Amino acid sequence: MTTHEGIPNMTTVSEQLQNRITVSEKVVASARTHAPKIAATLGAQAAEVEGAATPATSQAFEAVISAMANGLEHSTKTMRDKEQTVVAEKADDGPIRIKREEVTRILGGLLVRLRSTVEDHLGPEGLRAYGLAGEASRVPRKVLEQAKNVVQLFEKNPVVSLSPFGDSFHSSFAVTALSSNITTLETLVVDDDREVRELEDAFAARDRAVAAWTDVYQGTATVLEGLYRRAGFKELADKVRPTVRKVRGDDPGEEETAPPENVVTP
Repeated sequence: MTTHEGIPNMTTVSEQLQNRITVSEKVVASARTHAPKIAATLGAQAAEVEGAATPATSQAFEAVISAMANGLEHSTKTMRDKEQTVVAEKADDGPIRIKREEVTRILGGLLVRLRSTVEDHLGPEGLRAYGLAGEASRVPRKVLEQAKNVVQLFEKNPVVSLSPFGDSFHSSFAVTALSSNITTLETLVVDDDREVRELEDAFAARDRAVAAWTDVYQGTATVLEGLYRRAGFKELADKVRPTVRKVRGDDPGEEETAPPENVVTP
C-alpha cells in the first residue's frame, strides 16, 4: 500500500490536514470580513478609470470575493470529509485484524499439536502424507491454506491409529477441530482484504480532494492577495498570501488580531 500522511490516532485528522483547514478558514473569514471595504475601494478605482458606467462596480467585486470564499469553503469541507472517511476506515480495520490474528494463533496452535500427534502415531511419512511437514507459519493466509490442505488430505485418506501406549488418533476428530476455525479465519481474511481495499479507496479519494483543495486554495488566496494589495491593504494581503508551507500543511497561517494600521482606506 502507498505510504500516506500519518494520522496520529483513530479519532482526529492529521496535523497537516488540520493546518490546511485552519489556513482555509482564515482566508474565508478574511474575505467575508473585508469584502465590503475592499470591493468599495476597487469599485471606486474602476469608476475613476472607466467612468460611472464601468461594469467593475463594488457590487461586482464583492460578488466575486464572496464566490471565491464560498468555493474555498466547499473545497475545504470536501477535503475534511474525505480525511474523516480515512480515519473511520482505519478504525474499522483494528477489530477485524485483532480477531484475525487471534484465530490464526488458535488454528496455528492446533496444527502444531496435530503435527506432534501425527508424528507420534504415523512417523515422518505421516507428516509428509498429510501436509504437516516443514516449519509452521504464522501468516494468516498461509496458516489457512495449510489447514485446508490438511483437512482435505484427511478426508481423502482418513486414518485411525493406536499407539503402543494405548493412545488413539482419529483423523475425523482432527478434521472437526480444524474445520470450524478454518471457516472463521476464512471469513476474517476476506473481511480484512475488503477493509484494505476500502482503506486504499479512501486514501485515494482523500488525496484527490487534497489536490483539488490545493488548486482552489492557491487560486483563491492569490487572487485575494492581489485584490487586497490593489486596494491598498498590504498587511491583509500578506496574511492571505499562499506559501509552500501553507499548502503542505506545515503552517496554519497568521492570526488576524486587529485591523491593520496605516492602510489606504476608501
